Amino acid sequence: MRKTILLTLAATFILLGAGTLVRADDDASIVSTDMKMVIKVHNVYNNYGVQISGTETTTTTTITTNSKNETSTTVTTQTVSSEWRGGSVKVANIEGTSHTDGTDGSSSDTTFTVTYEYTDGTGKLKGASGTSSTTGDSGTDDNGERIGTYKTSTTDTYTIRNGQALRTKSVTTGESYGSDGTKKGDIEQTSTTEYKLVAGTWQVSKETTVSKNTGVDGSSEDVTRVRTYTRDENGVITDVSQTASGTRVVITSTGHAETLTMHNYSAEFEFDEEGGWILTDENYDFESADAEE
Repeated sequence: MRKTILLTLAATFILLGAGTLVRADDDASIVSTDMKMVIKVHNVYNNYGVQISGTETTTTTTITTNSKNETSTTVTTQTVSSEWRGGSVKVANIEGTSHTDGTDGSSSDTTFTVTYEYTDGTGKLKGASGTSSTTGDSGTDDNGERIGTYKTSTTDTYTIRNGQALRTKSVTTGESYGSDGTKKGDIEQTSTTEYKLVAGTWQVSKETTVSKNTGVDGSSEDVTRVRTYTRDENGVITDVSQTASGTRVVITSTGHAETLTMHNYSAEFEFDEEGGWILTDENYDFESADAEE
């Protein structure tokens, strides 16, 4: 069992990617995250002892608990299936599911798949594609009343370089709904990934993510984050940095649409022996044009 300690940011709404930890100065809200991973391998051989296929199933259970015994549990199962193609056993497809439950009644379910394509007659890798879909429930308030739901779908684009399938673009679209099932807004996110050839392997060098959430009332938030990875000659990450820019449209009580621009963005990353490079702090301001003058 592996444990990481982090502190949550109070009264702040943050969207975090996988493996991201947040720390703050409010040590009254200590949160621990425990992760357990189990990998099961099944290989098949012919009469001559040559491996002809195989599956590897990984189940990861992550439990996050705070000092008030509020928990969130995520169970992710991923199966990698391989088959003999053109001289060796190669990955044919990856399929998986992920389910999350929170003590606040929230939940989400994700299914994902990646398919690899090989040229008949040679068995050479020529393409790959991926998709995923998520449905979620925001749970209930203390009165037991529902908050809302959401759903998203993602399409991944891959490029083949020197026998590697590199995910270069991901496009996510979705919608959020209120407690009565009416639409609240649209969810859009596009991520592009750049690579560099380091130590004979294509490694991620830059990730650009453009996220836009738009409400049916005209409110919106449009933010672009650019994360850059610095690596040594062996491909080991030695530093991570991030920049961001964006706008937020707020609808006032009189119905006026006020546009605010992001300023003073900063992000800090630290290396954790168990979690690797993690985002530990992020700060920015949204200001209207009047405030800038």
